[in-house]
Amino acid sequence: MPIDPMRLPSGASPDSRLAANGAPLTLVNPARETRESALPFVSREVVVSGCVNRRHSFDLCALMRLPTQLTGPLDVVCLSGRKVRSASDYKGVRLTALLDVARLRLPQARDFTRAFVLAQGADGYTVMFSWHELYNTPVGVGALVVYERDGLPLGEDEGGIGLISTCDLRVALRQVRALKRLTVHLADSHAL
Repeated sequence: MPIDPMRLPSGASPDSRLAANGAPLTLVNPARETRESALPFVSREVVVSGCVNRRHSFDLCALMRLPTQLTGPLDVVCLSGRKVRSASDYKGVRLTALLDVARLRLPQARDFTRAFVLAQGADGYTVMFSWHELYNTPVGVGALVVYERDGLPLGEDEGGIGLISTCDLRVALRQVRALKRLTVHLADSHAL
């Protein structure tokens, strides 16, 4: 006859079940686990590193000292075309302003053609921008590190500091909540 490990010995209370190793099972409160796992990711600073002359960290005060930009009315649209949210405006600084402060470190003069930036949130979500997008197209004007929406600071549910690419057709795809780091890389020229 097979042994059912979840079957209670006769006369035992439901809370006295034992694991396969004989240790008592731990009761878990699902409501508590859901509440703890639902805590939002929040960013209080953004670190720029990688192929830069000096690693640089920007907290909210440092971001506010840089030239600011407002987006104007903006619909955040996902891949399916569904509107996720609308805003009268986002306020922030150009992504390029942070890169300019850290100064790209390029071994050869034309290495900018191989440069790209990975922007990563506290939850691990990562998006990419090429040097050409940021410095040679309108995308660079609309790639913003944001800290306000509709005149109010981004709340913890929005990550505190974020990144949004306002010139993208599907803005939500390159929206990073709780932006933590910007890492500059050079694509391997020998890989092609």
